[in-house]
Amino acid sequence: MATDTKLSYSFSAGNLSASLSSNAAVSGAVVAPGTNGSINWTTASINIAKIEFSATKAGTPVSLESKNLYLVNALKPDSLSGTVSLIAGVYEHNQFNLIMSSSLTNPPLLLTGTYIEASGTKIPVRFEMNQTQSIKLEAARVEVASGTYLAKVAIQLNALVTGLTASDFGQTTRTDTNNTIIISSTVNKALYDKLIARFTSTMSVNFSKQ
Repeated sequence: MATDTKLSYSFSAGNLSASLSSNAAVSGAVVAPGTNGSINWTTASINIAKIEFSATKAGTPVSLESKNLYLVNALKPDSLSGTVSLIAGVYEHNQFNLIMSSSLTNPPLLLTGTYIEASGTKIPVRFEMNQTQSIKLEAARVEVASGTYLAKVAIQLNALVTGLTASDFGQTTRTDTNNTIIISSTVNKALYDKLIARFTSTMSVNFSKQ
Protein backbone atom coordinates (compact mmCIF):
# COMPACT_ATOMS: atom_id res chain seq x y z
CA MET A 1 0.00 0.00 0.00
CA ALA A 2 1.14 3.56 -0.65
CA THR A 3 2.65 5.29 2.37
CA ASP A 4 2.03 8.92 3.28
CA THR A 5 3.89 9.31 6.58
CA LYS A 6 7.55 9.30 7.61
CA LEU A 7 8.69 8.18 11.05
CA SER A 8 12.21 9.17 12.08
CA TYR A 9 14.15 8.19 15.18
CA SER A 10 15.77 10.75 17.45
CA PHE A 11 18.13 10.04 20.33
CA SER A 12 18.92 12.48 23.10
CA ALA A 13 20.93 11.92 26.27
CA GLY A 14 20.38 14.16 29.29
CA ASN A 15 21.06 14.49 33.01
CA LEU A 16 24.77 13.89 32.46
CA SER A 17 25.87 14.71 36.01
CA ALA A 18 24.48 12.79 38.99
CA SER A 19 25.27 12.53 42.68
CA LEU A 20 27.19 9.57 44.12
CA SER A 21 26.77 9.47 47.87
CA SER A 22 27.50 7.06 50.70
CA ASN A 23 23.70 7.03 51.06
CA ALA A 24 22.16 4.99 48.23
CA ALA A 25 18.85 6.88 48.59
CA VAL A 26 20.59 10.13 47.59
CA SER A 27 22.61 8.85 44.62
CA GLY A 28 21.26 9.55 41.15
CA ALA A 29 20.03 13.08 41.85
CA VAL A 30 20.85 15.50 39.02
CA VAL A 31 23.62 17.91 40.09
CA ALA A 32 25.66 20.68 38.51
CA PRO A 33 28.64 19.47 36.43
CA GLY A 34 31.81 19.26 38.50
CA THR A 35 30.08 18.75 41.84
CA ASN A 36 32.11 16.86 44.44
CA GLY A 37 30.65 13.40 44.98
CA SER A 38 29.29 12.91 41.47
CA ILE A 39 29.63 11.09 38.16
CA ASN A 40 29.85 13.31 35.06
CA TRP A 41 29.48 11.83 31.57
CA THR A 42 31.12 13.81 28.77
CA THR A 43 31.00 11.53 25.70
CA ALA A 44 28.61 8.82 24.57
CA SER A 45 28.27 6.64 21.48
CA ILE A 46 25.55 4.10 20.74
CA ASN A 47 25.65 1.30 18.18
CA ILE A 48 22.18 -0.04 17.33
CA ALA A 49 22.14 -3.03 15.01
CA LYS A 50 18.37 -2.86 14.53
CA ILE A 51 15.21 -1.09 15.70
CA GLU A 52 12.08 -3.20 15.36
CA PHE A 53 8.83 -1.20 15.43
CA SER A 54 5.65 -3.21 15.95
CA ALA A 55 2.07 -2.09 16.50
CA THR A 56 -1.51 -2.81 15.47
CA LYS A 57 -3.48 -0.65 13.04
CA ALA A 58 -7.22 -1.36 12.82
CA GLY A 59 -6.48 -4.73 14.40
CA THR A 60 -3.84 -5.62 11.82
CA PRO A 61 -0.26 -6.23 12.99
CA VAL A 62 2.36 -3.82 11.62
CA SER A 63 6.08 -4.54 11.74
CA LEU A 64 8.91 -2.37 10.43
CA GLU A 65 12.61 -2.16 11.10
CA SER A 66 15.64 0.07 10.66
CA LYS A 67 19.16 -1.32 10.65
CA ASN A 68 22.67 -0.17 11.43
CA LEU A 69 22.13 3.07 13.32
CA TYR A 70 25.38 4.38 14.80
CA LEU A 71 25.49 7.59 16.84
CA VAL A 72 29.05 8.75 17.21
CA ASN A 73 27.89 11.58 19.50
CA ALA A 74 24.75 10.60 21.39
CA LEU A 75 25.07 13.71 23.59
CA LYS A 76 24.21 15.94 20.66
CA PRO A 77 20.60 17.03 21.25
CA ASP A 78 18.10 15.05 19.20
CA SER A 79 20.59 13.12 17.09
CA LEU A 80 18.56 11.80 14.14
CA SER A 81 19.17 8.35 12.78
CA GLY A 82 16.93 6.23 10.57
CA THR A 83 13.52 6.73 8.91
CA VAL A 84 10.69 4.33 8.03
CA SER A 85 7.49 4.88 6.01
CA LEU A 86 4.00 4.44 7.49
CA ILE A 87 0.36 4.77 6.48
CA ALA A 88 -1.74 7.37 8.33
CA GLY A 89 -4.09 5.94 10.95
CA VAL A 90 -4.38 4.92 14.60
CA TYR A 91 -1.54 2.80 15.95
CA GLU A 92 -1.95 0.88 19.18
CA HIS A 93 0.29 -1.40 21.24
CA ASN A 94 3.35 0.44 19.94
CA GLN A 95 6.63 -1.25 20.79
CA PHE A 96 10.21 -0.44 19.91
CA ASN A 97 12.78 -3.19 20.32
CA LEU A 98 16.31 -1.76 20.25
CA ILE A 99 18.95 -4.38 19.56
CA MET A 100 22.34 -3.00 20.51
CA SER A 101 25.34 -5.06 19.46
CA SER A 102 29.02 -4.72 18.66
CA SER A 103 30.37 -4.05 15.20
CA LEU A 104 33.97 -4.64 14.19
CA THR A 105 34.89 -1.18 15.47
CA ASN A 106 32.18 -0.05 17.91
CA PRO A 107 30.66 -1.49 21.12
CA PRO A 108 26.88 -1.26 21.74
CA LEU A 109 27.44 1.61 24.20
CA LEU A 110 30.49 3.61 25.21
CA LEU A 111 30.39 6.30 27.88
CA THR A 112 33.35 8.27 29.14
CA GLY A 113 33.46 10.83 31.90
CA THR A 114 34.79 11.64 35.34
CA TYR A 115 34.04 10.37 38.82
CA ILE A 116 34.63 13.14 41.35
CA GLU A 117 35.18 11.93 44.87
CA ALA A 118 33.73 13.79 47.86
CA SER A 119 37.23 15.21 48.41
CA GLY A 120 37.26 16.69 44.91
CA THR A 121 39.70 14.18 43.37
CA LYS A 122 38.81 13.58 39.70
CA ILE A 123 39.11 10.08 38.27
CA PRO A 124 38.52 9.22 34.58
CA VAL A 125 35.77 6.65 33.89
CA ARG A 126 35.16 4.53 30.80
CA PHE A 127 31.99 2.39 30.69
CA GLU A 128 31.99 0.00 27.77
CA MET A 129 28.89 -2.13 27.29
CA ASN A 130 30.52 -4.92 25.30
CA GLN A 131 27.65 -7.40 25.29
CA THR A 132 24.59 -7.44 23.02
CA GLN A 133 21.51 -5.90 24.64
CA SER A 134 17.86 -6.01 23.60
CA ILE A 135 15.73 -3.20 25.05
CA LYS A 136 11.96 -2.99 24.66
CA LEU A 137 10.26 0.41 24.86
CA GLU A 138 6.53 1.04 24.67
CA ALA A 139 4.47 4.02 23.60
CA ALA A 140 0.76 4.70 24.11
CA ARG A 141 -1.92 4.79 21.41
CA VAL A 142 -0.94 7.22 18.66
CA GLU A 143 -3.14 8.75 15.97
CA VAL A 144 -0.97 9.48 12.95
CA ALA A 145 -1.99 11.88 10.19
CA SER A 146 -0.03 12.19 6.96
CA GLY A 147 3.23 14.04 7.42
CA THR A 148 6.44 13.59 9.39
CA TYR A 149 6.67 12.14 12.89
CA LEU A 150 9.48 11.73 15.35
CA ALA A 151 9.95 8.82 17.75
CA LYS A 152 12.17 10.44 20.36
CA VAL A 153 14.21 8.09 22.50
CA ALA A 154 15.35 9.92 25.64
CA ILE A 155 18.23 8.57 27.70
CA GLN A 156 18.48 9.98 31.25
CA LEU A 157 21.97 9.00 32.35
CA ASN A 158 21.52 9.91 36.02
CA ALA A 159 19.36 6.78 36.35
CA LEU A 160 22.47 4.65 35.79
CA VAL A 161 23.63 5.34 39.34
CA THR A 162 20.29 5.56 41.13
CA GLY A 163 20.54 3.36 44.19
CA LEU A 164 24.32 2.95 43.98
CA THR A 165 26.85 4.41 46.42
CA ALA A 166 30.20 6.15 46.13
CA SER A 167 31.90 2.93 47.22
CA ASP A 168 30.66 1.21 44.05
CA PHE A 169 33.04 3.47 42.12
CA GLY A 170 35.58 3.98 44.90
CA GLN A 171 36.29 0.29 45.44
CA THR A 172 37.31 -0.47 41.86
CA THR A 173 40.36 -1.61 39.97
CA ARG A 174 42.22 1.30 38.39
CA THR A 175 44.32 1.16 35.22
CA ASP A 176 46.87 3.30 33.38
CA THR A 177 48.94 6.09 34.89
CA ASN A 178 45.84 8.27 35.48
CA ASN A 179 43.99 5.55 37.48
CA THR A 180 41.15 5.26 34.99
CA ILE A 181 38.13 3.25 36.12
CA ILE A 182 37.35 0.93 33.21
CA ILE A 183 33.95 -0.75 33.53
CA SER A 184 33.31 -3.73 31.25
CA SER A 185 32.26 -7.35 31.35
CA THR A 186 35.86 -8.29 32.20
CA VAL A 187 37.06 -5.35 34.32
CA ASN A 188 35.17 -4.19 37.43
CA LYS A 189 32.42 -6.63 36.52
CA ALA A 190 30.45 -6.13 39.77
CA LEU A 191 29.93 -2.46 38.87
CA TYR A 192 29.36 -3.34 35.23
CA ASP A 193 26.51 -5.68 36.16
CA LYS A 194 24.86 -2.98 38.28
CA LEU A 195 25.01 -0.41 35.47
CA ILE A 196 23.71 -2.92 32.92
CA ALA A 197 20.78 -3.78 35.21
CA ARG A 198 19.83 -0.09 35.35
CA PHE A 199 20.37 0.80 31.71
CA THR A 200 16.86 -0.01 30.49
CA SER A 201 15.39 2.32 33.13
CA THR A 202 17.31 5.25 31.61
CA MET A 203 15.34 5.09 28.34
CA SER A 204 11.86 6.13 27.22
CA VAL A 205 10.17 6.91 23.90
CA ASN A 206 7.39 9.24 22.74
CA PHE A 207 5.88 10.37 19.44
CA SER A 208 5.55 13.92 18.17
CA LYS A 209 4.45 15.47 14.87
CA GLN A 210 6.98 17.70 13.17
